[in-house]
Amino acid sequence: MPPTEGAVSFDVIVLGAGISGIIAAQCLLQAHPETHLAILERDYCVGVVWGERKNYPSFWSQWTLSLAEFSDMPMKRPPAEDCMSDLFPARYTTQYLEAYVDKMSHAGKTLRDRIQFNTQVESIRKVNGRWQLQCVDTVSKSQRTMFSMRLMVANGQSSAPNLPNFPGKEHFQGKIIHSIDFGQSDVMQDKLVQHVSVIGAGKSAADMVYEAVKAGKTVSWIIRKTGDGSLGAAALAPIDLPMPYKNGGEASQARIMASLQPCYLIPYRSWWTWLLHSTTLGAKLVTKIFTLLDNSIRKAAGYRERKSCHFADFWPLVAEKVYVHRVSVKLLDGNELYLDDESGTHFPCDAVLCGTGWEIGLDMFDNRTLMELGLPYPKEIELREETAKWEKLEGDVDKQILKRFGMLRNPPKHYHKYETRTPYRLYHTMAPVHDDSILFLNHVVIGAKLFAAEAQAIWAVVYWDKAFPFPSVAEREDDIAHMIAWNKRRYLSNGELGNFVVFDSIPYVDGLFDEMSVTSHRSKGWLGNMFAPIMPADLGKVWDEYLARRNKR
Repeated sequence: MPPTEGAVSFDVIVLGAGISGIIAAQCLLQAHPETHLAILERDYCVGVVWGERKNYPSFWSQWTLSLAEFSDMPMKRPPAEDCMSDLFPARYTTQYLEAYVDKMSHAGKTLRDRIQFNTQVESIRKVNGRWQLQCVDTVSKSQRTMFSMRLMVANGQSSAPNLPNFPGKEHFQGKIIHSIDFGQSDVMQDKLVQHVSVIGAGKSAADMVYEAVKAGKTVSWIIRKTGDGSLGAAALAPIDLPMPYKNGGEASQARIMASLQPCYLIPYRSWWTWLLHSTTLGAKLVTKIFTLLDNSIRKAAGYRERKSCHFADFWPLVAEKVYVHRVSVKLLDGNELYLDDESGTHFPCDAVLCGTGWEIGLDMFDNRTLMELGLPYPKEIELREETAKWEKLEGDVDKQILKRFGMLRNPPKHYHKYETRTPYRLYHTMAPVHDDSILFLNHVVIGAKLFAAEAQAIWAVVYWDKAFPFPSVAEREDDIAHMIAWNKRRYLSNGELGNFVVFDSIPYVDGLFDEMSVTSHRSKGWLGNMFAPIMPADLGKVWDEYLARRNKR
């Protein structure tokens, strides 16, 4: 099949100009400046969820200042009045990312020069060994075709808004707005919008509740009971607890804290990890440590005393002015919202604000391609032999996981939300087993986003350089099965897709770098390696080590 008339070809196309796409392009171009590379972004600005379009006054970062930067460009500290416990308004991350794409330049072109904004990718398929992308300009609606030898899908976990399909929405006379569009909507200024309902239990929902109350709206906050164990409430927990570290964010970057987690990604079965996770005494010790930590957080948060989170008046406002409902939405009709409870509760609603998270952003692939690449697709269409193969692999490693981590044998009582799709079956959550021309970045749910994005970007370059001995297909499939089985035990509902490592970022990154045979991330001496936080500067050292080794070849 000849190239489509008028089609443009590239060596590499990066999908998404968010955190992951930006740093992936930067690392690849730093190692290979001659690469003909394009970044496709469907929005008009960089950053995606951290972009200009998303910003509103109460949108604050979820990571601390020391983790809010890439290794090659420090972030300037915001003014004191905009900092609280090293957290800061999200607009500073937006400004940082905008400055980054302007500063980083290769072969006479900045990263911004390589970004094609307002470009929606409608479909991706492989044609004669190249990736064919059918795209639409979101402004002019014109269509175009692009080809690339390699593809980095870096749209990740926060690219496609998840809007609930509310029954009756076609008859609803109010507005339905997802958090990604909240910053540019006029819903807070609109005097016709008096009654606002916010859906969701996460940070975005809490931010919109706060904005709506401050704007004088009548606010109902609706949180269903049948969620997947969202980490939303964690965003309201304090990080400035008394501790040997600067804050909770930096503490989570230390291997000593990681060692307390039941994490199969920690490769070294030392006496310490054996004691903590494979003995009754260790299980009691770990339980005691986290009980003390949980109590400290609850006491410092002062939920019952209505102390502050990001805003000093958040809890008092919620307690005094917000109607909180623990139930699902049953129906929208006219300007009324009906709850799915025994009382048939309903109330006026002029706007529904959805802090309901994101889709995984893979709708540009058809089911056949999803299957071939090891991406989630409907379980109902999976071949029986494929299901049997993975059930055996996961079953075998599940026994190993439970033998090593006794704590995971009996999960706490919880509502389990089962997934209708197969899990991610990617090596290190990035690489398909049978196609090395495409990588998926930021398709892992992880803690410190910029830190993890840079670590993945480094590994991606080394992977494409074929600069380390690559495991066999069987070895990679065994590793994938470990990730899936461990995820289901460790993270319950959240682990159904096999790509959740929120509390295990450091072992995940260590695993990537250990495979690369670099040592800079473990060069602080025994005490330093165990207790010092792993920071963006350490990623820079790893990258410099690899580039120096590569240049000697």
